[in-house]
Amino acid sequence: STPAHFTTIACEGVTNVTVGSVTANSAVISWTAPTGATRFVVNYGLQGFDQGTGSFDTVTNTTCTLTGLSANTPYDVYVRTLCEGGTASAWSSVVNFTTSRSTGIDDVNAANVSLYPNPASSTVTLKGIEGKATVTVVDMNGRKAGEWTVNEGELTIDVTDMAQGAYFVRIVGEQVNAIRKLIVR
Repeated sequence: STPAHFTTIACEGVTNVTVGSVTANSAVISWTAPTGATRFVVNYGLQGFDQGTGSFDTVTNTTCTLTGLSANTPYDVYVRTLCEGGTASAWSSVVNFTTSRSTGIDDVNAANVSLYPNPASSTVTLKGIEGKATVTVVDMNGRKAGEWTVNEGELTIDVTDMAQGAYFVRIVGEQVNAIRKLIVR
């Protein structure tokens, strides 16, 4: 008689781990699954973290959206296959990504930017601008009322020719991104 043959099926790892749709606090991780695999573990943390620590997400498809990340921060991510019988493949190679800077209103160094007097009738002064910036004033319909370049510090704008009403003052530059509301009387 012939001896019985036993076949051990190796638990294969994932391939082609990629990172996409990176925002200030989320990222989408995707990969190629080995044939027949349906469960995966995503391990992520701050760049250089010890693999096996950090955060874990167990998913049943080949993408995972990581949320609650910190803005402008480097991360590492690994993915592995969960196989039958409680075994798991080796972790994938590390993939690095860095979340983007925040892009909300009133964010980068905006706390320092002040606008006075407000409401204004003759001139208004913008103070606390760091670095070179472009200052644009638009009315509530998005029509540009004026644009100036400032190299550092402050800018005084003459508002005597502007119609009475509300305006947005947008300050965008190397070290600042802010919006302030201005009332012209």
